[in-house]
Amino acid sequence: MPNYLFDSTKDEWRPHPRFEGAFVKPLITSEMNPGLTLSRVKLLPEGELPPHTHETSTETFYVLSGEAHCRIGDEETILKAGHCGYAPPGISHAVRNIGQEDLYAISIFNPPLG
Repeated sequence: MPNYLFDSTKDEWRPHPRFEGAFVKPLITSEMNPGLTLSRVKLLPEGELPPHTHETSTETFYVLSGEAHCRIGDEETILKAGHCGYAPPGISHAVRNIGQEDLYAISIFNPPLG
C-alpha cells in the first residue's frame, strides 16, 4: 500500500540535472500521481534556471522564500515569498536568484515531464 502522507524533510536534495546552482527534491512523482509532478526547488545565490521551455507541460511555481528575477515570455518581474507564476507549454521562462540567501520554491508540472 502506498504512503499518501510522508515527511519530505527527510529526503535529500539532488543537483538539478541541467542547471548548476539549482537543486530539486521530488515530492510527488508521476508514479504517485500520473496527472502531475511536484518538487521543491532550491536556487543558490546567483543560481539560475536559464531560458528554457517545456514542450508539453505547464510549469507552475510558488516561491516559499528568497528573491528572484523571473521572465516568462516577454513579462519580467521580481518574485518573493508568496508570489506565484506559470509557464505554459512552449513558452520560454527563466529564474535567477538575486538575493543573498537560498531561494526555495515549489514547482508543479502537468502533465508530468517525460
